[in-house]
Amino acid sequence: MKTRLIVPDPEAPTSAEIGRRSGLARITNRPSTLHGIGMLCYRNGCVLSGLIFGAVRETLRAIIMITDPQKVRETLELLEREPGIEQVNHDWARI
Repeated sequence: MKTRLIVPDPEAPTSAEIGRRSGLARITNRPSTLHGIGMLCYRNGCVLSGLIFGAVRETLRAIIMITDPQKVRETLELLEREPGIEQVNHDWARI
């Protein structure tokens, strides 16, 4: 499952955890994950929660590009109708 957090505005301020194109990994084998749902982590180990994603989506217009949107919605505990998650195929040319 390929996952990227994209901040489309090149002028948007970003931090070390949130770059313009940040790879994310879904982790399910840590004791801190709830009931096997998992969590999304940046390469540096910082966690992206649903609450943080909502704030980043609203302030920086960030979106998550993923090959399996349902998995990321479950992981972030987001409703099906919440915006900001787009499905892509394995060809990352669009990103």
